Amino acid sequence: MRIKQLSAIVANQIAAGEVIERPASIVKELLENSQDAKADNITIDIGYGGLNQVKISDNGLGIVAEDLPLAVAAHATSKITKLMDLYSLTSMGFRGEALASIASVARLSIISRPPQQAHGMKLEYHNDQLILTPHARNQGTTIDVRDIFYNAPVRKKFLKSERSEFLVIEQVAKRFALSASNITMQLNHNGKLQWQLPAAVDEHSRLMRITKILGRQFVDRSHVINTHHAGMHLQGWISGIDYQRSQNDKIWVYINGRMVKDKLINHAIKQAYDNLLYPGRHPACLLYLTINPAELDVNVHPTKHEVRFQQPRLIHDFITAEIRQVMQPLDSGVKNYQPFEQQALKPLEVREVCEVKPSVHYQRLEENATEWKKINERFVLLSLNQQPYIVDLPEVKKQWLYIALKAEQLPLTSRPLLVPVHLDMPLVKALSFPNIQQMLAQAGIKINVAIDGQLQILSIPVLVQNLDLNAFFIDFFAQMPASSDQLLYLLAEHQIADNEVSADYRKEIISYLQTTLEQAGKPASFIKHLSMQICQDLLNA
Repeated sequence: MRIKQLSAIVANQIAAGEVIERPASIVKELLENSQDAKADNITIDIGYGGLNQVKISDNGLGIVAEDLPLAVAAHATSKITKLMDLYSLTSMGFRGEALASIASVARLSIISRPPQQAHGMKLEYHNDQLILTPHARNQGTTIDVRDIFYNAPVRKKFLKSERSEFLVIEQVAKRFALSASNITMQLNHNGKLQWQLPAAVDEHSRLMRITKILGRQFVDRSHVINTHHAGMHLQGWISGIDYQRSQNDKIWVYINGRMVKDKLINHAIKQAYDNLLYPGRHPACLLYLTINPAELDVNVHPTKHEVRFQQPRLIHDFITAEIRQVMQPLDSGVKNYQPFEQQALKPLEVREVCEVKPSVHYQRLEENATEWKKINERFVLLSLNQQPYIVDLPEVKKQWLYIALKAEQLPLTSRPLLVPVHLDMPLVKALSFPNIQQMLAQAGIKINVAIDGQLQILSIPVLVQNLDLNAFFIDFFAQMPASSDQLLYLLAEHQIADNEVSADYRKEIISYLQTTLEQAGKPASFIKHLSMQICQDLLNA
């Protein structure tokens, strides 16, 4: 068989397979281009999960009219001029393949206007044909990508459903938002606003952006890390032992501002949490690593997710050691627990709720409604006794569980674990084990000591459906509760939060809240009365 030169179209389509895996890949590449163009305002418009349309608009520096044809040419870029530039990269994009690859598998148009031009220009690229026309636009660039893989049906059939593809796009947009906190961002899907993030201009607004993306629970239960060593800077937030996830999808790492999914760093984080987490659970973290660009190679893979370090062992040990340094004192700290009735809880502020706006629009809350309206991961809007209230759901669930445990009375009904859980608890050897065993048995927790000296958990209370065993036992041995009330409090405190609440559970909580209001005569610290006007403002925010 004779050797033939591939056409430019086929070559670009093959290259596109390395860069453009799905609509989310397009979003990532275009967002990085907007960031490189110094944009501080980006709007993302998605149609049908990205299968029909991906449109990114920014207010960046724009592309001059003469350069627009080069924008869709292979290996054409403004980021580098010589090979050595690859070893001191400060830009997100640099390979000059993204737009060319996108144009080879989708219908592409670019509208751009740099500040020095009197008007914008529009480039339409289809079937290797370029059409340039004047077009009105403010400063910046809009790139509109339609009908992805229309000319590659074999690849298109491997794409997922509209919802699945959109969720991946949303994840990419959120990850980007945490790497570029100075950029105002807005995400629309099928013409409907999904969320909007103002630029973070100070530490407070930056923390609010993190809260909106990763959730209040992560922020409340994470610890700050900020350290320097050998020219490296590691800064961010790492979850404590009381915040554990069933998946490792919240380990977000950035190297010199670039989103990465690096096996070396993930292993370093996993090793740092070794023996600190419940078996099968994972931490969450948001980490920013800054190192000399000459010390790493980001040109390993076309998607630029993977990187290569000159000194990988140094990077690995640095991250592991610094996370352990933060976690070590937290692992052995003694907390002074009190039953819920004795706690001086901070009153619920409506301002806290308003800072995290709802991501969807709800119907108007009727005054006689009893079902709740979820505002965000933490707060719920309820109508009780024909009056609107805002409820701190994690706190009320702890309170409700604590009261339910007290009502059952000791000993609590237990349920056996299908597979016993083993924990390394050295404090067991120094304490009176029979007394501990008897005390925990009253709480529905049967324990034993395995042959290897580890603590073996055989059962947990029926009412505590998802007990964080590792965190519970750490606090149990640190505190050694002197009363049954303190023991029940620990059980309620370490129930792993679940954002999904069943209909029956809702009815029980609503009944409990109504009883609380009737008995107390005024709202408790975890519930606050709202005027109907404030209620509508929250729903319409």
